This record gives sequence, C-alpha cells and structure tokens, in this order.
Amino acid sequence: MRLGRADTEDQGMVTAETAMILPFLVALAFALVWATTMGITQVRLVDAAREGARMAARGDDSDAVREGVRAMAPQGSVVEIDEGRESTTVVTVAHEARVDLPIVRGFALSLQATAVSADEDGS
Repeated sequence: MRLGRADTEDQGMVTAETAMILPFLVALAFALVWATTMGITQVRLVDAAREGARMAARGDDSDAVREGVRAMAPQGSVVEIDEGRESTTVVTVAHEARVDLPIVRGFALSLQATAVSADEDGS
C-alpha cells in the first residue's frame, strides 16, 4: 500500500509532539521521585518516634531512647524527648528532607512525627 500525500505530511508531527511533551514527562518523573522519597522519610520518622515512645514507656533512660530513635530516623534528624506531666513521655522527631536529584535538590520539606506514651510502671 502506498502512502498518499496526506499520510506523509503527518509523519513529522509525532516527532514534534514527542519533543514538546518530553520535558513535561521528565518533570513528572522527578516530582514522583520527590513525593515518594518524602513519603518514605515521613514513615521512617513516625516509626522512629513510636519506637522511642515505646522505649520510654518501658522505662529506658532518655539517652538510650535518644540513641535508639537516632538509629532508626534518617540521618540529621532532631530528636526531642519531653517527660511531661501525668506519667507520659512525648517523643518528637523532626527532619529537613531533601532529594539528591539535580532539578529538585533545592526543594526541602520540614517533616515531623510525634508519639506519646504512658509510663508502664504507672508512676
């Protein structure tokens, strides 16, 4: 089957459309990687805060709790432990999250997770 004149005129159109949409697709891929990384980092912060609250509830001292939380949390996280009123302990883990990719490197997001536990000994 021979291509008519109308068919040959449309052949370059696919290339032009692809060239126009390609930057958008690359930006979308970077955005998806960034969002996924932020989600994973938030889950790690929540897990670290919960584990710290469990350790505090069992009666571990603040230094052991702090070290345990730092071991679970992303590197560079800030850990705060508040042994407050009514036999509770509040563990807060904060992190300035960045993705090490060329285009989104400048975008940072402050993430934080907090967990509260009641002391098991009831004192």
